[in-house]
Amino acid sequence: MDLILKLDAGRPIIISPSMSGTYAVGLALNYPELISGWVPVAPVSLTSATVSQYEHLSLPVLAVYGEKDTSFRGQVEEYLGKIPGVTMVMISGASHPCYLDRPDVWHRALLSFLDSLNVD
Repeated sequence: MDLILKLDAGRPIIISPSMSGTYAVGLALNYPELISGWVPVAPVSLTSATVSQYEHLSLPVLAVYGEKDTSFRGQVEEYLGKIPGVTMVMISGASHPCYLDRPDVWHRALLSFLDSLNVD
């Protein structure tokens, strides 16, 4: 949060793969007014907040996870799936680093999401 304010660069879109979910979950849930969108990719630490907190998040979200990511797939579906208007993308045949396993699918999903936002 401090970095976003210090840079005074507007409201960024936060992309948070895996362990960076530890920081991004709190940022998205507690300071959504500071960011334009959130792209959690197989994030960890989803259970650090309640389902109710996700249900009340008012922020464009693209949640991405791999079909074979058995460690976090259930949490992504259970927690992030509760965000109103969330776009969920399960990348078939992909594991935890789904963006590395299927970069073509990852890039299409990300670019489509970014195009859908009205951000300058």
